[in-house]
Amino acid sequence: MFIEDGILHFYYKEINTMDLEVARQCVSDRMSFTKNQAYPCLVDVIKLKNFTKEARDYFASDGNVGITANAILTSSTVTKMMANFYITVNKPHNPTLMFTDKQKALEWLKQFK
Repeated sequence: MFIEDGILHFYYKEINTMDLEVARQCVSDRMSFTKNQAYPCLVDVIKLKNFTKEARDYFASDGNVGITANAILTSSTVTKMMANFYITVNKPHNPTLMFTDKQKALEWLKQFK
């Protein structure tokens, strides 16, 4: 995690299954890091393998506190499918789009600073 030009960059390590417990810890770590300040967020999910339904539901609601917008960075077909599923089924409470190009994602996020 780091903040650059008013945007929070969040890069997940390789995780086989993102479950609710891990999701809650990630949000807790993020809130501590940002000192509860709200930011637009570039979320790199390239190394994630799977999300449980509970983790997706959490990230779409309570886990999005302190995030003004999410740009989900993906690369593989699997992560693209997961991101699309999350956006269309879980319907996050804040603006959320999927990107394969980091620069385009950052450009989109600038409007939410």
